[in-house]
Amino acid sequence: MSRSTSASPRPGSAQSSQAAASKPKGFKDIRIDEEVKIAVNIALERFRYGDQKEMEFPSSLTSTERAFIHRLAQSLGLISKKKDGSEMAHTVMTCTLTHSMKHAIHNLIQRFPVTNKERTDLLPKTERGNALTVEPENNREMNRTSGRLNNGIPQVPPKRGESELDAFRQSLPVFEKQDETVKIIKDNRVVLIVGETGSGKTTQIPQFLLDDCYKNGIPCRIFCTQPRRLAAIAVAERVAAERGEKIGQTIGYQIRLESRVSPKTSLIFCTNGVLLRTLMAGDSTLAAVTHVIVDEVHERDCFSDFLLTKLRDLIQKHPCLRLVLSSAALDVNLFVRYFTGCPIIYIQGRPFEPSSLHHRVFSFLHLFWFASQNEKDVNSLEPWLVKEMDACLSDIWLRKDIDAFAQLFHLILSENVSVDYRHSETSAAPLMIAAGRGFLSQVEQLLSMGANVSVKASNGWTALDWAKRFGQSDIVDLLESFNSAVEVGNLDESILVQSDGGELSQEEKEILSVYHHSFDDEKVDLDLIMHLLYNIFQSSDDGAVLIFLPGYDEIVGLRDRILYDDKRFADNSHKLQVFMLHSNMQTSDQKKVLKTLPGGIRKIILSTNIAETSITVNDVVFVIDSGKVKEKSFDALNYVTMLKMVWISKASAIQRKGRAGRCRPGVCFHLFSRLRFQNLLEFQTPELLRMPLQELCLHTKLLAPINCPIADFLAKAPEPPPSLIVRNAVAMLKTVDAMDNWEDLTELGYHLADLPVEPHLGKMVLCAVVLKCLDPILTIACTLAYRDPFVLPMQPSQKRASMLCRKRFAAGTFSDHMALLRAFQAWQKARSDGWERAFCEKNFLSQATMEIIIGMRTQLLGQLRATGFVRARGGGDIRDVNTNSENWAVVKAALVAGMYPNLIHVDRENIMLTSSREKKVRFHPNSVLSQPQYKKLPPANGQAMAIQALPTDWLIYDEMTRAHRIANIRCCSAVTPISVALFAGPARLCSTALQEPSSRVDGVTNDSSDSEMEDKSTSKMATLKLEDWLNFRIDPETARLILQLRQKWHGLFLRRMRAPSKPWIQVDEATIRAIIGVLSSEEQAAGLQQPSGIGQRPRPISSEEPPVSSSWRSNSRKSSAETEFSDDSSSLKSQQQQRYKDRGFLHPKRSSDERSDQSSVKSTDSSNYPSPCASPSPPPSGKVNIKCLFFLSLS
Repeated sequence: MSRSTSASPRPGSAQSSQAAASKPKGFKDIRIDEEVKIAVNIALERFRYGDQKEMEFPSSLTSTERAFIHRLAQSLGLISKKKDGSEMAHTVMTCTLTHSMKHAIHNLIQRFPVTNKERTDLLPKTERGNALTVEPENNREMNRTSGRLNNGIPQVPPKRGESELDAFRQSLPVFEKQDETVKIIKDNRVVLIVGETGSGKTTQIPQFLLDDCYKNGIPCRIFCTQPRRLAAIAVAERVAAERGEKIGQTIGYQIRLESRVSPKTSLIFCTNGVLLRTLMAGDSTLAAVTHVIVDEVHERDCFSDFLLTKLRDLIQKHPCLRLVLSSAALDVNLFVRYFTGCPIIYIQGRPFEPSSLHHRVFSFLHLFWFASQNEKDVNSLEPWLVKEMDACLSDIWLRKDIDAFAQLFHLILSENVSVDYRHSETSAAPLMIAAGRGFLSQVEQLLSMGANVSVKASNGWTALDWAKRFGQSDIVDLLESFNSAVEVGNLDESILVQSDGGELSQEEKEILSVYHHSFDDEKVDLDLIMHLLYNIFQSSDDGAVLIFLPGYDEIVGLRDRILYDDKRFADNSHKLQVFMLHSNMQTSDQKKVLKTLPGGIRKIILSTNIAETSITVNDVVFVIDSGKVKEKSFDALNYVTMLKMVWISKASAIQRKGRAGRCRPGVCFHLFSRLRFQNLLEFQTPELLRMPLQELCLHTKLLAPINCPIADFLAKAPEPPPSLIVRNAVAMLKTVDAMDNWEDLTELGYHLADLPVEPHLGKMVLCAVVLKCLDPILTIACTLAYRDPFVLPMQPSQKRASMLCRKRFAAGTFSDHMALLRAFQAWQKARSDGWERAFCEKNFLSQATMEIIIGMRTQLLGQLRATGFVRARGGGDIRDVNTNSENWAVVKAALVAGMYPNLIHVDRENIMLTSSREKKVRFHPNSVLSQPQYKKLPPANGQAMAIQALPTDWLIYDEMTRAHRIANIRCCSAVTPISVALFAGPARLCSTALQEPSSRVDGVTNDSSDSEMEDKSTSKMATLKLEDWLNFRIDPETARLILQLRQKWHGLFLRRMRAPSKPWIQVDEATIRAIIGVLSSEEQAAGLQQPSGIGQRPRPISSEEPPVSSSWRSNSRKSSAETEFSDDSSSLKSQQQQRYKDRGFLHPKRSSDERSDQSSVKSTDSSNYPSPCASPSPPPSGKVNIKCLFFLSLS
């Protein structure tokens, strides 16, 4: 039994296909004693959460008991096999390497042989011996200090100047406790301040300390952290204004890539991340700091919890350091226990307490809407159509007439009948009947066409119920997987424990009941917000409105409704101004919201939870709280991160209410009932318990004491993450070469700690810098870091159209990553032409997501400039690092390096996809690889056809999700074997990685000695072992060449990591040229498409420029970007069929000069592509066969 990091179906003992088809694959058909079941379950649970890699069951178990263990292991995502290893699958994979490429590698190695230093540097630490190269300590420190606060010394602050804000300061509630607060802070190392919203704690407490130090002539240096960039800037500027001075003198701020600090600065506002990076330079960095104030500590983001863990250790080492924790709402008992009985200071709120109105007050606004919500009647179809549809469904069910599906699909497509049409008598839908009768291929087709798995027949059964009732186990697995992937779920308030309806009249209760049954309250009702906003405008003449929304999608959607769609506002647009607040926006754009507008203009602020804390917009009078927030959650077993819309906590609801009426009485409208409020969590779940910890583990190595294991340091957190999550995070960092086996950071690891993306995406970006294909990878990495820009439409017909849009963007490249890249480039083109909104609607894209990606690209590129990877001019400038951006083969090489170990091998013999963790996986329905090219109707056996159509035997993927017993892979690309051999696996291979035929790899001989699958000719092959499960079988000469080219690449990459800004030398350029030649040759041999224009860099456009209202309304307008996507499905089909026959045409070369004038996207039938109907090029002579043994067991 071996451990797997994600679960999937794995076949147990071999059975005939007939038996498999007639017998369910659940546990009901396996009958064993209950005590055996309990013992096996306990043993497997201990194994899953223990440290063992393998466990063995006794051989005395019966065959039935062993079958039960196999089946249970499958459901838990564990690899089970017989002790003799006969269940291990050996898949032999071949590819071709031309003599010209072999000659090119020979020339490179002859000119620039692999040096002893390169060989030594690329060995594991245990094998380097005396030749171990120790990284200079000053270089280590240099890597630590990127983005940290400047060194300084404590100074006596100057006397505060007079300000027109003095009277306002003295009116704040916190001012009454100035002396008490200063005294308690002086007398205690840690102080907890709980101040209600509007009490003034954020701006005044740091000033109390400054004024006291001036009065007593005591030098001070104060760091005050904020959870967000905008808050740090806004508070710093406010405090400077209250002291009558300019920012950057006594008061300063520092955020990532921006600093306003001088040698005279005594009070520095910064983000939690900046202070963490400061501490990475060593514990001595706080030796000259007198006070650290951590504000808004209740938010519990991973950086704040991490910061508290480190600060608790440091206050023991620095007796003079004072730590102040401040918040409006937090779990007091938790922090008092954590800091062993620290004193608490309570500060009351301001006199203007906003009134809080819950859903019931304005539910009448939607009363008119309720009456119009009636279910669509099936009888609206023409009688002959109803008769035909009923006949098809009856034939399928009663006669098992599979041919009736052809007529059924024809009517759905040609007559625009819903794919969820229900039989006029039984209400059975096509999906239910196909599921009940076991038509697996047709179920796949119906799901691809947008069938709703939640629809119920007259007896209350869903399609899943039909499959279970009639014993269709394969379809049960498929539907349960689909259900989980779609993540359909509704929460009815009636199931909540607490209830409070005493204050509602019977009429109000009925209205709320109708509303909650008419609208999914897990979403945000923008219509209701628009009605409420109009009501505010009608009932009051002034006062800004702050609307809390969960994400940027909702922000952009509401903005467009206000500015363009709703005439009540659009006709009076001169009387209002809309601002947006989101953490990924540029800081300069965020600051605009703080400015006061001229009289007569109403300010409307659309914000995420960024406006909950610290930021004070003085003219806000009305707050509309949607009650939602988007949170990231992480499945540590399956390595899947999900962005979910969830209900806020009570603490957040109180904070949002406090944003109303800071300087005058205000009103807060909560778009949820009191019942919902009472059942909210008290506090939001800490990020440390729901986020992937790879990035945090990198920072841990820079903060924790030497030789302190990561798990031990994180165990000191206020609420430590589970040890399983920490172990998996560390294992992943070792896999991507960010850490060695001793948890020490590698050269790559230090740089990954500086990049604001997940480590595997950071590695992808750094590889792209060295391969000189940065820009396409920047776009892809930022898209993967944020989310898929394609939206999922609700109508089945639109779902099919959306899939076709993805395929057009992919341009026949068998790559979801290409679809993401070309969609972004096409959107950029549409934006420059002023019709981006219509473009997004036409192509099922989220404009909000695209705008976020722009901001992320800017931030990531800025960090690359700051660390020296991208220089301002000369070698290494932005043009130089994009030299190869037009070559898709090179771009995919960077993808392979970053995506590893997310590799999939194509098992052609069994027509299935396999990985190191899963015996069998499927394409996610949203992947362009999930089905071959089709015009309207998805084919039967879509998954099998999709696998057979793949041009290569290797895939990379971004994410694997597992639902029940089926694993799905998202965002995939077909890659060549040579790119896997060169860029996958660890950089530092052991000295025995290359095994000549005379010395076979241990384990391979033993496992395959009695196997008849392996050809005897492979006995003369060498073995290149990259990982336990990834072993290439190649002739000895070619194996040596590939290993040497690997060493040259990884040696070059290592040198760039050690000295990013060092000029390139001749051997570096020669290595890249040889790699590009090999990759391009292999790509052409596989017949993979090479679209043009992919290396274009986006035009510099402000990320917050609003759409042009006059441009998107005209449906007849067609810009060049739209023309480029005119689809010719027949052309796609002929290209696809011919490519499967040929798989071997050459691509025209494009010069860098031609790139500049290329449009961002070309259609699949463009003349820029080589004709797939042309005669295939003759196969190159003297091909060298490369074989790979792919081991599915981790043991």
